This record gives sequence, structure tokens and C-alpha cells, in this order.
Amino acid sequence: MRTCLLGYLLSPVLLLAQSAINHIGEVTVASLDVTSGSAVSSEHLSQITQEIEGRSYNPNQPEEIVERARYTLQREGYFKADVSLNDVRFSSPIGGTIAVTLAIKEGQQYQLKQITFSGNKELSASLLRQQFEADGDVFDVEQIRKGLEEIRKLYALRGYINFTPVPNTEPDEDRAVVTLKIDCDEGKQFHFGKLVVAGRELHPGDGEKILAAWKPSEGSVYNQDRVEEFWKDIAPFLPPGWKIEQHLARRQNAETATASLVVLLPGANP
Repeated sequence: MRTCLLGYLLSPVLLLAQSAINHIGEVTVASLDVTSGSAVSSEHLSQITQEIEGRSYNPNQPEEIVERARYTLQREGYFKADVSLNDVRFSSPIGGTIAVTLAIKEGQQYQLKQITFSGNKELSASLLRQQFEADGDVFDVEQIRKGLEEIRKLYALRGYINFTPVPNTEPDEDRAVVTLKIDCDEGKQFHFGKLVVAGRELHPGDGEKILAAWKPSEGSVYNQDRVEEFWKDIAPFLPPGWKIEQHLARRQNAETATASLVVLLPGANP
């Protein structure tokens, strides 16, 4: 059976009835236990306990506790681990601490059989494959996530800023292996467009200097590394500590496949 990996990891968790904790602020898990019918090793229970205890949670979103426990097991290859919330009790109502009981069935451990790619035209399957763990290793969803992020970066360096990888899994229950199939939606290759400087200059003429620093890049293939280099180049014309994430906006034009940038100086509207 084919399964969308991202949908599997992000699907809603069905929980028991709302507990009495949802009328207070954030709560901290003081202790974690499992039901008598749970099937989880002491080693994995220790890992789950370490991941969950001592953290603060929104009492209206107890599914985060369940997801953390499940993700801990999925990192160890227990891809279909079944985790649900069994009980929540106050340890200290005044201190906002709770005791949590989970029902866990870790199931069987899966290995990675192979990874295949489709839809990739710009980059070879062999290059994409190098961004992931080796065949035969434990099927670790965290390593898969990192591999997906790496291929996004590879495409972004070549102007494919809207590249989207869609991972799907085909588990073989008898052999306890998973084939990962990644459909690559490359999108258009973008080029750099014009630069706009908005807001108040720190010194007269700074705006012209910023525009001049950008001019050689205009029209070239979009490259995020070049954007970050540009931000360093114009640092003398920016307020101290001005962060690229908050003060450089990107405007895409899908028809022309260009991405223009806006430098947000003090007083500019985001």
C-alpha cells in the first residue's frame, strides 16, 4: 500500500475526551507512564520519556505529546508506531504540572529498501540520492526530512525556488522494508528581477549604493547564496543587526519567472 509520508506524519491524532487541564495556561509534563497493554521496549520508553518530560505544552493541544512520542519511535525505524493518549492527571494543579499515560505499540522496525525519483529533469537521480541515508539503514523519518531539505537547497541554488518534493512510501510488511518514492515538482526556473529600496536611508546616497551593489545580479539565475552575499555586501548601509529574514522581501512574478527583492529600510511597510 502506498502512503504519503508527509500526510502520515502530519495527520491529526484522535485523542480521548478533553481532560480537565484545558482551563489553565501552559503545563509541564512531570511524569510519563504507559498502559499495561503497551508494547514498547524499556530503551525506547526511556527515549520517549526524555523527549517529553520537562517540556511545556499547550493544554488545548495534547496531541503534541503524542506526536513527540510517535516521532521518537519513527526515528528508530518504527514507521507505523501506534501511540495514543490514555490519561492526563494533575501532579500539581498550582504548579501546572501533569502526569501523562500513553498507550504505545511500537510495532515492527523497518529498513530502507530503496529511494526512487520521478519528475526530476534538472538534477540526476544519483545526485538526489546522495542526499539521503544508504539502502539497508533503519528507516529514520528524521533523516528523510533532512534529505528532502537538502534537495530543496540543491534546486534553489539553480533557480527552482518553488521546487516541491512529494514523498510517498511503499512498506513491505513481510520483509519489514520501505521503498520511498519521491515525485519532484520542479516548477519554473526563476531569474533575479529588479531591486527596490524602501524606507529611509541612514545616510544620503545609501539607496543608490544598495541598487548599484545589486545591478550585476539582475537577470541572472536565482541563487539564494547570492542573495545572502548581497546582504553582507550592503551591511554598511543598514542599521546594526538588521536581519535578512525580517528586512528583505521577495516578490515573485510567475508569468516572467522572475523574483524581485525589496530591501526594507527603517520606516518601510513590510
